[in-house]
Amino acid sequence: MGGSRRYSVWLGHPATRTTTTSTPAGASGPSPKAIDQVSPTVVTSSEDPVRQEEHLDGDNKSTYDCPKPVSDDTANGHAGIGVTRVEAFNKVLYQSGRSGKIILWLLGVSIGLTMFAYALDQGITGTILTTMASSTFGQHSSLAAVSTASQIIRAISKPFIGKLADITSRPTTYVVMLVFYVVGFAVAASSGTFAAYTVGICFTSVGKSGLDLLSDIIVGDLTPLQWRGFFGAALSVPFVVTVPVNGFIAEAFVDNWRWGLGMFAIVVPVLLIPAIFTLYSMQRRGEKLGMVTMAASKRLRTGTAGESEGQAERAGFFYWMMLLRHGLIDIDIFGLVILGTAFSLILLPFTLAESADGGWASPRIIAMLVVGFVLLASFVLFEKYVSPKPLMTKHILQNRTFLASAAIYTFNQMASAVRNTYFSSYVYIIKQWSTYEWTIFLGITTMGLSIMGPIVGLIQRSTHRYKSMMVFGAAARLIAYGLLVQSNGNMVQDTARLVVAQLLYCLGSFNVVGARVGSQASVPHEDMATVIALLTLWSTLGSSVGSAVSSAIWTNEMLDRMRKEMPGVDDKTLAKLYGSIKKLRTSYDLDHPVRQGAIRAYAHVNGHIAITALLLAAVPLFATFFMPDFYLGKQQNAVTNTGLDGEVVHVPQRQLENDEAAATTRQQSKPFYYKWLALYRKDA
Repeated sequence: MGGSRRYSVWLGHPATRTTTTSTPAGASGPSPKAIDQVSPTVVTSSEDPVRQEEHLDGDNKSTYDCPKPVSDDTANGHAGIGVTRVEAFNKVLYQSGRSGKIILWLLGVSIGLTMFAYALDQGITGTILTTMASSTFGQHSSLAAVSTASQIIRAISKPFIGKLADITSRPTTYVVMLVFYVVGFAVAASSGTFAAYTVGICFTSVGKSGLDLLSDIIVGDLTPLQWRGFFGAALSVPFVVTVPVNGFIAEAFVDNWRWGLGMFAIVVPVLLIPAIFTLYSMQRRGEKLGMVTMAASKRLRTGTAGESEGQAERAGFFYWMMLLRHGLIDIDIFGLVILGTAFSLILLPFTLAESADGGWASPRIIAMLVVGFVLLASFVLFEKYVSPKPLMTKHILQNRTFLASAAIYTFNQMASAVRNTYFSSYVYIIKQWSTYEWTIFLGITTMGLSIMGPIVGLIQRSTHRYKSMMVFGAAARLIAYGLLVQSNGNMVQDTARLVVAQLLYCLGSFNVVGARVGSQASVPHEDMATVIALLTLWSTLGSSVGSAVSSAIWTNEMLDRMRKEMPGVDDKTLAKLYGSIKKLRTSYDLDHPVRQGAIRAYAHVNGHIAITALLLAAVPLFATFFMPDFYLGKQQNAVTNTGLDGEVVHVPQRQLENDEAAATTRQQSKPFYYKWLALYRKDA
């Protein structure tokens, strides 16, 4: 093989990886940046910008040629303070030997405790307590409105949180999220009206958004691609424990939901504090070793800051104000506000129209829709012509992996939200189960997804690929939605079929975990937090759309259907039963004519909801075919192909590409399906 030849030998630990290089005569020596100052590694390359490497794996050898990638931030040498601190954190771990491993395990346990609290919250407040609270205030039909509002807030907060983690640090961002979390639950628990409860839940949405996003970012910081899927999915393992526990907790708090919410305002801080202290202690340790320049913005550390910014840094407060200004520009604050307002004005009428005077003809509803669509159009124009840092840059729009992943995540979330918004209410009415049994059934998907996720990650670790598994997962989830629909269009009531649908739904982990790993692999490390935030932004907005669609179907059909199925019930009683599932279930036995009429109405309306979810779930299957199939190895990402310690790692070329290149050289014709297979497995 011509050119330089690099043989990489792994000696167990990234910091002790040794690389030896033989360079042809006349080739240039290594540049200063090519020598890692931490690990005893010498890198010599005579081919720039193309690296040619030989991978040794037993008797198999393959060559891999890849252009050196350059992103906008990489070209300018930019990286956020948080990114720099994480890189220092990695080096501290790699240099600390046994103590580094202990600290890594401590961090893992701390984050595990945090996710345990998050899992308890999601399983209880997200389904049981919110449902009971809405019924207490006689606002069960407004359940989707609360879900829509909280989802929009979670979506819009993602870029804020991602940028905050980069310009400050991961633990500092955890502290900020904890404040939102505690304040939100305190307000919701003490609320005297449904409006006050909604405000509290919206505050907690920001905190939940931060816990979820930061955990993903930290996993991406500290794991190579071959383990990314496993450890990312392992964050959901606490759900396996909490789902059975949720049943007992829900039974205890179903009539005292305020105490349940107050419990989380105490438990979450207690479980989150160890993770915060662990991250802060490692951050300080890295600084003492001289691995971090404290309080320097991207522009100041790269020498692109003006004199006023340098003075601002020395002034302290003014420096942070300057940093805040640049941070708000970087996250496109005006664009996010326009987008969030637009989606709110477009989606909320779906849940409010039924109760408004005149329904959809109400001037307020019409005004909200008109202004919402005008703002949505304004957002597009603002992003294209005005915004200095648009959310969807040209670089992002040209990233096929991100676009496909966004479609997969968005429509998966949308379909799931359509199905789930009133699914718990449906099961609560059609089955005479105890609260514990009801909670366990609803938790089947949560437990299944939590168990399947790490299994998918281990398969990815073994196969080093993910695309074929994604196709399988998307198809399985599509079948799961289909099983919920009877031939007459109603939702099924058979217990066995409901359980099978829940179990098949869990196989969707193959699709979701693959999309997560693929999207993170498609960008360099410094862009990872931004891509995670943007991906969750659009997927969470998709969930908001799903909740709004489900609410629109429910509010426009349910009351009329209940009148049709229960002709002997007066309107006043119907209104009460429509507004409170608890009253409907506790006031009438399962075989009572009123209860049976309600069951028929619920099955009819939820059937339409399930059909809508089925149609939406077809999009992820289609989008999966546009995903590249990156090799998942020891690299942090598939763009720079560097490890966690900054060293370039080898990436073997798949046999299909070698065969295709050989056939092209020999000018041989290939079967018609060969090009399709090559396109399907293309890595870029």
